[in-house]
Amino acid sequence: MKPKKQFVVGNAARRRGTPATLALLAALLLVPCAFGQESGEWIDLSDGQSLAGWTKRGGAANYEIENGEIVGTTSPNTPNTFLCTDKDYGNFVLEFDCLVHPELNSGVQIRSSSLDDYQEGRVHGYQIEIDPSDRAWSGGIYDEGRRGWLNDLKNNNEARHAFRQNDWNHFRVEAVGDSIRTWINGVLAADLFDDMTPSGFIGLQVHGVGGRTDPIQVRWRKLRLMPLADDARPIEMKHRVAFEPPAQVLADDAVVTKIADGFAFAEGPALGPDGRIWFTDIPAARIHVFDPATGATEVFRQESGNANGLMWTAADALIACEGGNRCVTRQLMNGEPRVLADSFDGKKLNSPNDLELDNEGGVYFTDPRYGDRTDLEQPVEGVYYLQPRGGELLRIIDNLERPNGIALSPDCQTLYVADQAAGKTWRYPLESAGKPGTGTVLVEMGSDGMTVDAGGNLYLTDAGKVHVVSPTGEVIEEIRVPEPPSNVTFGGRNGSVLFITAGSSLYQVPTQTRGSANMNQ
Repeated sequence: MKPKKQFVVGNAARRRGTPATLALLAALLLVPCAFGQESGEWIDLSDGQSLAGWTKRGGAANYEIENGEIVGTTSPNTPNTFLCTDKDYGNFVLEFDCLVHPELNSGVQIRSSSLDDYQEGRVHGYQIEIDPSDRAWSGGIYDEGRRGWLNDLKNNNEARHAFRQNDWNHFRVEAVGDSIRTWINGVLAADLFDDMTPSGFIGLQVHGVGGRTDPIQVRWRKLRLMPLADDARPIEMKHRVAFEPPAQVLADDAVVTKIADGFAFAEGPALGPDGRIWFTDIPAARIHVFDPATGATEVFRQESGNANGLMWTAADALIACEGGNRCVTRQLMNGEPRVLADSFDGKKLNSPNDLELDNEGGVYFTDPRYGDRTDLEQPVEGVYYLQPRGGELLRIIDNLERPNGIALSPDCQTLYVADQAAGKTWRYPLESAGKPGTGTVLVEMGSDGMTVDAGGNLYLTDAGKVHVVSPTGEVIEEIRVPEPPSNVTFGGRNGSVLFITAGSSLYQVPTQTRGSANMNQ
């Protein structure tokens, strides 16, 4: 087998018995990845014709063979169901492809057990997560039936964005001794050092869906395992130099170029999963998409509810602030928009304006009101946090005059909110997701929209310019645009091109930096 080039993480980032932090992932070197001593031949875990060699445990979900694939189908009102190998495995490399319904959580157990004296035979052990939700922690390691999350993907946005919605995803798992590493589509996801369970069965999970009656499915194919020698050891890891912010954002000869025009008022640029740039025309109630490869612009959605801010999740869903419809929606590429939030405390939202996504699947958004104010129901113009996976809508900031632009620092530890009416941009430390601490003024400047680069600098659109502001509040550069800019995002090659919506046009300018790691890069 020819080794693939993949990200690996060094032992310095791993701790025995605790989740790997992966905080150094952005500084890793591409090297061929393999455990030192692979022994024997690949074993096909499925013959593609029957479920011989497997036993169902737990709930009542159904498993069958279809077109050589193992297909798991949900059943209502039953707990998690597992199709488990009759054999146990210790040190191994496991590879498989998985296609999962966008609304079904799943996973693959490794080194797992079902014991009569443990919770009446409940399946428990390491689970390789398959997570099509906006949280997008596929490839993370969860301890099913025991300790919960061991290695989530909060600090690994590259792996979060590696998942492909409504498509086959390739997983690789390398387990040797107390080391477990996972990859999704060639990107390192988890790197765990844990010695609780040295061996056990492989299990394919169909997650419980409560009372949902319509059957949804998860499919597996190309399930194969290669045993490793008992004395196998993981290879040592290497690092590369971490990203260093440039001395200046724009080169001296950088030129701001118009790439599309003819819009009533362009806003909300967002980098999509395929590298294209989505943006809104608010008065025309349209969402457009610009293709940097061809230079073409087309309409993605008519009757957008006067959408303003946009962002794509790691699960390839478009989140939109529909100010005219007074709601926040979620839409898959080929699907219809679905309302995520349209009221708080039993009253309609004002006009959701701009948003930011965190690395846990949550949505921050601002809710000001511009123009006619006669139908306002909320007592304040606030900032909200929509908890992930169908969670609660929280109002987290209620003392700003008119919050507008919003962004997170690259490590998702600081929330920035621009109060456009007051001419200030605020900085809030986050105690945890959706829980800001006491805010302080970062800079005496508002902003319509904003973004953040990998060095933590903010890009504020105010007074007819894009202002580059350091994390300490120093204005370090200004980018002049032919029309008053409304919003900005990074995209293009290596995430180094700054796209700017301004007046009736979309502009771009090459930079010497790149977008924040929590963007879809």
